[in-house]
Amino acid sequence: MLRSRSRTEPNASSRRPSTWVCIGLVASACVCGNERKPPSTATRAQAPQPAPMAAVVEPTAPPDSPSQRPPDRPRPGWWFSEGPGHEAMRARQRRDWAAAAERLDELLARPDLSRDDRGAAHLLRGTVHIKRDEFAAAADQFAAARGTPGLAPIESRVTLLEAQAHLDASQPDRAYALVAQQGSPQGSLAAAWLVVHADAARRTDRSDEAIRTYQHFLDKYPKASRRHEVRAKLATLLLERNNRASVDQAHRLLEQLLADVPLSNYADTAYATLLKDAKKTDRKRAAELRREHQRSTLRALAQRRRYSQLERESKTFLKTNRRLDERTRCEALYLQGNAVFHQRQRAEARPQLLRAAASCRQAKWADLEVKARYQAARGAYAAGQYSRAAEEFEQLAAQFADHTYADDALILAGESWQDAGKPGAAKAAYERSVSQHPRGDMAGEARRRLVLLAFRDRRPDDVIRLVDGALVDQRLPARERAKLQYLRGRALQELGRDDEGTRAFLATMETYPLSYPALLAASRLREAGEAAWAAAVEILERPAKPAPVGLKLPLTPAAQRAQLLAQLGLERAVRDELDDTGIGGWPAIAVMARAGLYPQAQRMVASLESSWRTTPPTGPNRELWQLAHPLAFEDIVTAGEPRHGVPRYLTFAVMQTESRFDPGVTSPAGAKGLVQLMPATAKSVASKAGIKLRRRQLYDPATNLDLGMRYLARLIERTGDPAAAPVLAVPSYNAGAGSVARWIRERPDWDLDLWVEAIPYDETRKYVQSVLGRWFVYRWLYATDLAVADRVPYLPLTRQNG
Repeated sequence: MLRSRSRTEPNASSRRPSTWVCIGLVASACVCGNERKPPSTATRAQAPQPAPMAAVVEPTAPPDSPSQRPPDRPRPGWWFSEGPGHEAMRARQRRDWAAAAERLDELLARPDLSRDDRGAAHLLRGTVHIKRDEFAAAADQFAAARGTPGLAPIESRVTLLEAQAHLDASQPDRAYALVAQQGSPQGSLAAAWLVVHADAARRTDRSDEAIRTYQHFLDKYPKASRRHEVRAKLATLLLERNNRASVDQAHRLLEQLLADVPLSNYADTAYATLLKDAKKTDRKRAAELRREHQRSTLRALAQRRRYSQLERESKTFLKTNRRLDERTRCEALYLQGNAVFHQRQRAEARPQLLRAAASCRQAKWADLEVKARYQAARGAYAAGQYSRAAEEFEQLAAQFADHTYADDALILAGESWQDAGKPGAAKAAYERSVSQHPRGDMAGEARRRLVLLAFRDRRPDDVIRLVDGALVDQRLPARERAKLQYLRGRALQELGRDDEGTRAFLATMETYPLSYPALLAASRLREAGEAAWAAAVEILERPAKPAPVGLKLPLTPAAQRAQLLAQLGLERAVRDELDDTGIGGWPAIAVMARAGLYPQAQRMVASLESSWRTTPPTGPNRELWQLAHPLAFEDIVTAGEPRHGVPRYLTFAVMQTESRFDPGVTSPAGAKGLVQLMPATAKSVASKAGIKLRRRQLYDPATNLDLGMRYLARLIERTGDPAAAPVLAVPSYNAGAGSVARWIRERPDWDLDLWVEAIPYDETRKYVQSVLGRWFVYRWLYATDLAVADRVPYLPLTRQNG
């Protein structure tokens, strides 16, 4: 199957954020406990032999044994560390609002509860009421929380929550009394406070005050996330004034909504209003408005990847607008063809894309012509017309050598020639990609394919030449450098230059010590004997330099509020406070991760440059690695893995790769929850286990993880190869067991490391390497009760039945 980079068109469309999210009310939380310092418990293995993976799969102790819960891990801190409060926060984490309410009510019934704990319980109870649309009750809980000494740093936020709850409970007078009697606070709440103040004024018939306050918001916060909501509300009030100046200002606001958020309810209302007014005064303007809105909608649908709707809307647009200028027709035809293409109808999309290319050529819109021809060539490939596809890709790369798609086209030309049975032409296409676009973003991919061809053809000298040519580039990312060093070691081994190969493997581990290439290198060094293995372990245990960054927050009110909100599990509010005071990087990650707000912490880690990964997790650097790789939902995973037969800590690696530990996430394809189960797969697994499953349960961490571990265990068992099981089961989890079986049939004699590197789906190949690399990290960080040899997973080169 032909795959390349995903390309999307730019669009500024966005949907209205939830009011409660905008003021920092989220209901995510974590497992809690006390933070502990990591002792050194690792033991060095003596001359280990490669162990079968079956020895790693089974735990060395029962799930509740202390050895299954080593002490050297950071524990996130909650406000409530035990009892009903702790259980309530765990229920909030799994989004079980009924259980959270029950536990908090039990806590609040205790007469001996301290004032601060009672205030925190009222605040959390209010958030649960909000989740259940019980706004009046929520307002009462927030009112009870106000004045709590321990919540004094966030008093203004609690007041704002109460005011918003009053508004949603149709009690605007009470909301207005709260926000009008005190000035707008400074910092992260200022913008949200203005909106609540204006909303309360509008709903208590103080329209002039509401207009002034909405306008003040837009003037002061023109890029705020709620600007679209405020524009819509302000436009409504201005239209009610019914004077020319106010109507003109309202129309400008409505036109902004049409341009910025064409798929929103705001835009629907704005379009209806503007169209109605235009029909009264200027029918030509009404036609232009209709056409402009349709074009904005098409672009927004493409950006949102809503391809089924995009196909319908673009077809309607072309049918109802016969006299389009060529540039508009070009774009509409391209969007329509691309929509069909992305619905897995690649061959069927080809005729439409060719028409789009011809139209774009006439319009002299070179960029869209290139994109249409590129996708049309992919359509030819999907139809099995490999030689035609290859020729079209090469023509495109030659004609538009300076376009960003030129190097992509040469890569896909090579892949098409391979499938056409012309390996020489494929090799030539990859070589042109490297030579003509040495600094292009696909140079590494072209080189990777050339290396695979050289391994396939038993040309290890060519592998070394290619790798050495790449390694001279000082801009090469450490991850790619490590992979190239590993492949160099493999080529040296094939040449019988084992000592040089060992040095290359050690260089791999030194470059990127806890990574997929390093895991492969460690496996080869384990096979090389005692001295080589000892050198590998020495790299992993080498004392690190002092931590490059501090984790302490500055002594500021905003930082104090952020820490307090994190203890309460209010993730969005924490982020608002950190952003407002300019706190980012590792200190912000530490606040989030220590409070168990893992999804946001993971997003922050992903935004960092990766130099910290080039140093092993020893000394002060260990805490950075643990913050980046938390034991989210540990109680569920540690109990489930041994019960279902999943290799220890593999579930954490899958969960981190799939969802960043966000239990409520849904993929564009419809996969749900922590380990991204497709509903049909989950239903099948649940049925075989005798579990009655409701679709919403896939967002419940316990259900999602249990079914995910059952499914992963089934894939592991299906391999029939304990040693190679993870290498084969992980791609099956992503692409399906049928795809993996086909790839094995296509390359039955390939060593497993090269077999993974040759997986034709870009997404699956990267997924496998990410999961196995993260599995290495988790075992090395946390399986400290095991011998060193068992903390490092062993990835063999061959399958038992291979």
